[in-house]
Amino acid sequence: MNAGAHRSKIAALVLLGLGMAFYLLFAVAEMAGGDVEGIQHLPPAVFLAVVAWIGWKHPRRAGIVLLALAVPFAVFYVTLLVVRDLPFTWALIVALPPVVVGLLLLRAARAPLS
Repeated sequence: MNAGAHRSKIAALVLLGLGMAFYLLFAVAEMAGGDVEGIQHLPPAVFLAVVAWIGWKHPRRAGIVLLALAVPFAVFYVTLLVVRDLPFTWALIVALPPVVVGLLLLRAARAPLS
């Protein structure tokens, strides 16, 4: 793996880690406050952990899975927020990181040019 691909892989895994931390923060904060509904934030955190693990071993597979799920989700989320007349930046905050991570993982999986 060349240096650029390695940096792309590390950047993707760091972004996935930040996403996991984001969901876990909400889960712990809500459940610590006595709100059992905080458990709803655990499945996305577990999903991101599984994708990070797969991304560490097989970046191409993880990138394809993430893009296959993230692109339709992003389109749906952006459409939902625009229809509800909410700020477009909210959609980008949630929808753009998985797309970027998927692209980074695909970049990391590319065969080095010789």
